[in-house]
Amino acid sequence: MIRRLLCFGDSNTYGWQGTLSGPAIRYPRSVRWTGRLAALLGSDWEIIEEGLGGRTIRDHFTVGSRTSVPGAGLSAKDYLPACLLSHLPLDTVIIMLGSNDMKSALERSAASIAEGMGELVDIIQTFPWEPLLDYPRPRILIVSPPLIGARKMELAGERYVNAPEKSRALAGLYQRLAVKKGVFFLDAAEALIDSPHGEAHGVDGMHLNDVDHARLARAFFEKLRAMDEHRPHTPEIPHSLAD
Repeated sequence: MIRRLLCFGDSNTYGWQGTLSGPAIRYPRSVRWTGRLAALLGSDWEIIEEGLGGRTIRDHFTVGSRTSVPGAGLSAKDYLPACLLSHLPLDTVIIMLGSNDMKSALERSAASIAEGMGELVDIIQTFPWEPLLDYPRPRILIVSPPLIGARKMELAGERYVNAPEKSRALAGLYQRLAVKKGVFFLDAAEALIDSPHGEAHGVDGMHLNDVDHARLARAFFEKLRAMDEHRPHTPEIPHSLAD
């Protein structure tokens, strides 16, 4: 049976290739982490890409966005239920969000962003499709995004006030959330090991470059293999949190 993986995120899931001038373009599938992950997993898996540039966890728009998106807008919380139903059955859902939520205009703290991620997890864990569709609930992997650092702040610091501190707090908050909700966790910054540690290496300081996509795909591949070794719905409890 083919296993279906929903990759739900923002521009770094879409494959946005950041630039310092002119319009950005999308990396081809062979470069995007989703496409690379599909190649690593092989024919037993089907990868569903649901990346949207500017997507936030629960805000419909961000001040300064060039495009107004109708309907659910940029809010993952509003779009996710229909997205889930349109792609069932699903074996696993990966959610990598939080970077756009750090924009100054939204005035979101790291704790508020993590709380919103918890609401997305709740949607997947409690959404009442089971009376209508005979599909089991998917496993969930929440991902703290790459760090925001000095390069991004030099280019657009006024749009991301205090974002570096927020981005460094998210991993711990998401990890604790994963334990509480009984889901899985991955820190994307851990996959981006070159200096500056944990930051995306695109020229705009925010988006992944081709090497980042390759490293992130490998990290997801190894994580999915590790998840298969766990019993269903068994939460991971890091030693630092279990003591």
